[in-house]
Amino acid sequence: MMKHKVGCIVASIGILITALALTGFGTAATYDSMKSYEELLRSQTTLIGSFENLLKNSTLQNTDYNYHYKFLDSFDDLADREQQGLSSFEDLVSYNWSTLSETEKISLSQSFEDLIRRESTILSSNEALLKRGFCALNSTQQKELLDRFEARLKYEVVLYTKFEDWLHFQQMIEENPTEKPAWIGFLNSYEDLIRRQANLLSSFEMLLKIRCDGKYLTLTKSILSQEGNDVIYHYHIVVENQTANITVTDSTLGVVQTYRLVPAGFDSTFNSSRVTLTCGDCDNCTCKVCNFATVCGEVVTPNGNFTTCSVSNQYCVTVNDYPHVIHPVVYPGVKVEDFQGGEAANAIAENNSLAANLPGNAPCLACSGH
Repeated sequence: MMKHKVGCIVASIGILITALALTGFGTAATYDSMKSYEELLRSQTTLIGSFENLLKNSTLQNTDYNYHYKFLDSFDDLADREQQGLSSFEDLVSYNWSTLSETEKISLSQSFEDLIRRESTILSSNEALLKRGFCALNSTQQKELLDRFEARLKYEVVLYTKFEDWLHFQQMIEENPTEKPAWIGFLNSYEDLIRRQANLLSSFEMLLKIRCDGKYLTLTKSILSQEGNDVIYHYHIVVENQTANITVTDSTLGVVQTYRLVPAGFDSTFNSSRVTLTCGDCDNCTCKVCNFATVCGEVVTPNGNFTTCSVSNQYCVTVNDYPHVIHPVVYPGVKVEDFQGGEAANAIAENNSLAANLPGNAPCLACSGH
């Protein structure tokens, strides 16, 4: 715990030092230095997204080590650091706003909007990971992570408000025919950001309604069939009380089933349509694609209805994502250009053969480098 706190403090100091260095302790920062800082923040967001993808497709089911809590704790900390970086960027640009040209203001506003959008994506990933592992946590851990996620959502509103301030400072660009498209783009972006915030609030509400005892709703997920990368998921739902407006949502496929009203003791199964799975984040590789499902419904009682939710088990599928149905051995650093034969394929085979003979290089199926 102490190490974790020290890490947070060091990160905060690092962000602060970067911001102060760029402003020169009061000296105006240049437009180029502000764009450079924005690029650093963008790179940080990309790395967090990569980490999220690895977590999403890892089962983390070994309760002896409480991996769910440890990685959720780490991911929330990364989201917090990202928000701190965005706040520093906003402070930096606001301090130097009067020194910027109209074009530079538009460019930095577009950068800030893009960073906020990426930040909202990270929050959405955080919410999905928290939802998946929620029932693997004890009550204290659940409350802690919910409180921290709520804090992220509240500060996201602060960032949106700052972006809105920047837009108010630039309203006159609408009168310039050349810059008017940028203004329309800002309005569209702001509306989209608000919509994303609403979706996150809805997801947070679902987290508050999740029950882990299976008292009202139970949902189990499995595989009905798999032919190559074509998969049909199988769902089993059990409802204890009379329940209305049930929605089953798969974390990858979206809404897969709804029920308007079911009686107490309802027990049913259904399947998804055939889905073609791909690795997505890498080419020519074998990967795991993991997902889970949630179910929410309004339990009907003589004293009124109340909404409750439940989370299914996670199910992972091994995907061999190769083009042309050919399964080559691919080594890191080797890009597969052609599987149909010819000089390119021969060169790849030669490279792979050389790589296999190097000390410590055992054949493996891994993503190719680019």
